[in-house]
Amino acid sequence: MKNFAKLVLFFCLSFTGILVLAGILGLLQEWVGLAVLFPPNREAFSVSAAAKVGAALPAAFYLSILLSLSYATRRRMVYPLVCAVILVLSFALSAAGFFGLDILNQMGGLRIRAKAAPPELAKPGLMLGSSPGTVQTVFLEDPYKPDGARVLLSRGQSGALYYQRQANSPVSQVQLPFAGPQSRFFRGIDADFARSFRVFSAWFKEGPLTYGIYAGSLALFLLSLGCLVNISFWSLANLFFGALVFRGALALEAFLNLPDIHELLSAFAGNFIPESLINPLIFCSLGALILLYSALVYLARGRRADG
Repeated sequence: MKNFAKLVLFFCLSFTGILVLAGILGLLQEWVGLAVLFPPNREAFSVSAAAKVGAALPAAFYLSILLSLSYATRRRMVYPLVCAVILVLSFALSAAGFFGLDILNQMGGLRIRAKAAPPELAKPGLMLGSSPGTVQTVFLEDPYKPDGARVLLSRGQSGALYYQRQANSPVSQVQLPFAGPQSRFFRGIDADFARSFRVFSAWFKEGPLTYGIYAGSLALFLLSLGCLVNISFWSLANLFFGALVFRGALALEAFLNLPDIHELLSAFAGNFIPESLINPLIFCSLGALILLYSALVYLARGRRADG
């Protein structure tokens, strides 16, 4: 019982820590995205902290289950009881997170204001890419002057130069390339987590029972993958491999929740299964098959050890 009490504490701390950390990172990413815009915002801008924390709920859901499975494996705890405890905790904490998010939204979203960019950061001679890798703008006068002289460089026509003594239109707001673009792998993870958050929110708005069906079936599927977190004697390698497996589970969730895929599945199974239960049944079926396979492998290894 002492180990299970520690597991409960570990899961709660992991869920809360990941939720707060991911929310802070999302908030900083939003601020950086607004700060590197040119022309800058002349007025102070605000960012909703509640929205960023809410968007981090799926990440906390996935990662806390993964870390708790790894913790239970290292402690050699009873796997069925571990699954039951994590299943209840994942539903309870994620539902509590959405309840708290609704309360924060009713209070105004807990918006955090930031100061406007200081004036005259840019000087004449600034080169600005006005479209992705095709045209650059060189400001010959004050870049903040909307009708100042400019030179346009077109890369699509052998680097032709066009001089504008008086600009006809102000420069559209673009993002300055202070840092390289995010890798495709991490962009895909962000997009899948954002899609997962929208799905979680839609199910939660239908009521706690319907949310419990979806969150519980997804948690069961993730818990069934716990057998893959114990494939070697090196705990760190197991954790990294489990992270890759959970990335595949996240991609599967995003794939099944695509509108076209959902319509296709509804066309096949919509006559005898309610549309809202198709994805939960898929998660439960996959989880049951993986758990059955794991049990058969465990029994087979036990018989070999005995005989």
